[in-house]
Amino acid sequence: MIQMLKQRGAGYSTDEGEIQIFNDDTKDILYTVAEHAKTGAFSTFKISGYPANFLNAGQCIFAIDSSAGATWMGSDAPLVDISEDKLVQFETAVRMVPQYDVEHPQMISQGPSICVFNKADSQEVLASWLFAQYLLTNDVQVAYAETEGYAPVTTKAQQSDEYQDYLSRAGEDNDVHYPVKIEATRILMDNAENTFVTPVFNGSTSLRDASGQLIENVAKSVRRKETVDEAYLENLFSDVLALYHLDQLGGGGVGGADKEALGPLPTASKALIGVLGVAWVGIIAVAISDELKKRKS
Repeated sequence: MIQMLKQRGAGYSTDEGEIQIFNDDTKDILYTVAEHAKTGAFSTFKISGYPANFLNAGQCIFAIDSSAGATWMGSDAPLVDISEDKLVQFETAVRMVPQYDVEHPQMISQGPSICVFNKADSQEVLASWLFAQYLLTNDVQVAYAETEGYAPVTTKAQQSDEYQDYLSRAGEDNDVHYPVKIEATRILMDNAENTFVTPVFNGSTSLRDASGQLIENVAKSVRRKETVDEAYLENLFSDVLALYHLDQLGGGGVGGADKEALGPLPTASKALIGVLGVAWVGIIAVAISDELKKRKS
């Protein structure tokens, strides 16, 4: 839903947290969902199960998943999740997700995030921050990309010799160098400028869940032989709005009310920023010292 709204230039939310998803474009998308759900050509993970299982069993012609999900896709996928007697042999082609306008593609970029909280123990916060920096190192990023299928989150890791070597070895085996997984990653990296992220605010997760709920409800209603019309969608919008408390968000809400002023940065936060700055200076100084020692030796 989010991706289709973006491709259509329709509203989803603003950076300030104004909820815009309940619009006519959303209704058009849901009518399309109803149309294809009625013929049995469309379903979702929650309703029918993991899409790769249907693909690998030869029960559908294409399935949509993430670059990490590509490790489950295809007859030779390392993480095939169905019994061998159900598996169908076929050649897997990897393409970008369907687009309304193929000349101007839009693909959502998402994944787990790391947040360092400002806790009472500044040393605990510093340790958390240092651990986050460790996770951003090439060794961790490349290793995680090789096993899980995600693209490294830093340009430095993406351009490193070891990661480029990994990409160049696609097809050498169906485990670490599984070609479908690597091809999916290449498509993502080649279209980095065509990706987007959604605004993060207090309640943005509820909005994301609500967008999926709209599709789930329509697909389920069609299976129950219910009529999906204007009255149905108006009631659906109202029900989902209330279910996820989207009319009660403090960050703008549906009406786009002004955000409450948060005031100046707390003293503890200022102190933490200072500590992190000192830590960075220390890290850089150690790195320079080690480099100088290497040159002398």
